[in-house]
Amino acid sequence: MSGDALSEEHLDLLLEKVYTAKGWDFRQYRRSSIKRCVERQIALSRRSYHSYLDLLDSEPSEFNTLFNHITIKVSEFFRDTEVFQRIENYVIPMTIRRLTIKGSKTLRIWSCGCAKGEEPLSIAILIHKRIQEMGVDFEVKIYATDIDESAVNAARKGVFVEDSLKNVDPITRSQFFQTANRSFQIIPKIRNLVTFGAHDIVSHIHLSHMDIILCRNLLIYFEKDLQEKVFEKLYCSLNTGGFIVLGKSEVPPLSYRENLLDICKKEKIYQKVAQ
Repeated sequence: MSGDALSEEHLDLLLEKVYTAKGWDFRQYRRSSIKRCVERQIALSRRSYHSYLDLLDSEPSEFNTLFNHITIKVSEFFRDTEVFQRIENYVIPMTIRRLTIKGSKTLRIWSCGCAKGEEPLSIAILIHKRIQEMGVDFEVKIYATDIDESAVNAARKGVFVEDSLKNVDPITRSQFFQTANRSFQIIPKIRNLVTFGAHDIVSHIHLSHMDIILCRNLLIYFEKDLQEKVFEKLYCSLNTGGFIVLGKSEVPPLSYRENLLDICKKEKIYQKVAQ
């Protein structure tokens, strides 16, 4: 099929096959993005569309290869550094103050679409540093989820290549990472702040009672109806007064905006002000 366009009908049939065989529901993902991914994988297989369907039947491991093509994993520590600066200097202190006023000693954070773990571990570093600086005593619970179980398993190991640390300053690197051959391993006291798990935000029930949610560059892969469905789950997960951080090309659906303060317009950070 090399270079051939995939018809909408053929795309629908293939996505239905994936859903029936594996339970991965990509049927409401943004058409242009998922179509490119599927076309690329079929081209790489050097097969026609119908021959590719036969390949899925004869070699079920090809489902996983296709899955990895569809679920794009681009991540690094402190990716989009301005966002993490806002989180460090505003979101975390404000959250700690709000919880202190409420008399709560537990801080709950959800990194939704965590890929191989760089984002939640970046947050864990910032939380650890801020709590020490503010001299407060909090139980920190960071939940990091992704649809890709292999990515989650890699994240649990906490071992990273040097390229993923390009935004980490030398002091932070020396404090929170140990060198292991040519890799870098996050130290246990930071790793232990994060609970990793496989989770499909589209089909699974959402987490609850979160003070901070990061869901960056995930909604852009969904069609509008699915964006609204997923955002409803995120919104319901977030405590009143809590913060949600989206990707730089994402905004909350219109129906939720009156209940969200646009705290940092450029960095796409919003605060929930009502149920």
